[in-house]
Amino acid sequence: MPEIKQQRWKIVEYSKRQINDAGNIIRKDNTTAEELAFATQVIDNWRAAHAYPMHVIYIHLRRMAAPRNDILVVERLKRLDSIIGKLRRETRMDLWRMQDLGGCRFITPSVDEVFHFAEEYKKSRVRHEYKRTYDYIHNPKPSGYRSLHLVYKYHSEKKDAYNQNMLVEIQFRSRLQHVWATALETMGLFTKQALKAGQGAGYVKRFFVLVSSLFAMRENCPIIPGTFKDENELVSEIEQINDQYHLLEILSAIRVALDHENGVKLDKKGYYVLILNYITRKLRIRYFSPSQIDEANTLYTQIESNHAEDEIDAVLVRAASFSELKAAYPNYFADIGEFLDLVQAHLK
Repeated sequence: MPEIKQQRWKIVEYSKRQINDAGNIIRKDNTTAEELAFATQVIDNWRAAHAYPMHVIYIHLRRMAAPRNDILVVERLKRLDSIIGKLRRETRMDLWRMQDLGGCRFITPSVDEVFHFAEEYKKSRVRHEYKRTYDYIHNPKPSGYRSLHLVYKYHSEKKDAYNQNMLVEIQFRSRLQHVWATALETMGLFTKQALKAGQGAGYVKRFFVLVSSLFAMRENCPIIPGTFKDENELVSEIEQINDQYHLLEILSAIRVALDHENGVKLDKKGYYVLILNYITRKLRIRYFSPSQIDEANTLYTQIESNHAEDEIDAVLVRAASFSELKAAYPNYFADIGEFLDLVQAHLK
């Protein structure tokens, strides 16, 4: 794989015990500045080391998707604040066992193709160790989240440095499931509510649960427990919440002005660091070539360290082109028109 060989990849610099200790330090409220700095350094290295295993799986998925142009495949490293939040919520989880530090998304037009390509991947000649499947389509989460997740432990007979319980999560989603998930994340980003983690205002969470059931009906899939099985009743409750809290109007008002580097042609393969400012609603984009993974990760870490407590949010992703990146991460571009159109069509 020539594309992989040209990269400069991070390797794990700490022991299993040090990695788990770092996760435990992050959970505590009474840590010293030195402890916190060291724990953050360990976590960042452990996360960065997942880039190579994740990319190997990403390349395989892209080959599966070819030559289709209606399937999106992207990879991403989990954001530091998301890692910390998950460690604090799930107090029994060891950082060593966190399964989604590295993740790939495979977005298909239909639910049938979600299961088709997931099975195709499982049957393909991969040396990675299959760990488990999470079927959130037939068993949706109470939050309304619907997707199919496969978890693999990376294994290579050539690069033993990464045979260290490096787990990668593959999210297979239909387009409709992806539209819902990114609309939820958009609302969470701009209202500073951890909606993905089940936190936030009750009426916002209920609104998205109801819409998820509405979308599930369109795909002939199980609806979310605790919602109406009748479409008219679902629409009626969505209308009541929206009339009172104007959530669709809030989503419609969110627009992000792109403020990328002057003269940089972004419609090409590589790494993108998206830097979103909640207050100004501006998105800055930094592009790095495929061989600049180390530089991209360094910038990503610097941004997270310097803006941990303010209005800045960042994510590091890889995509084959800028247009594909925008389609796969519309929450960072506030490109949620499809979600609004679908919901408003039902309300009308």
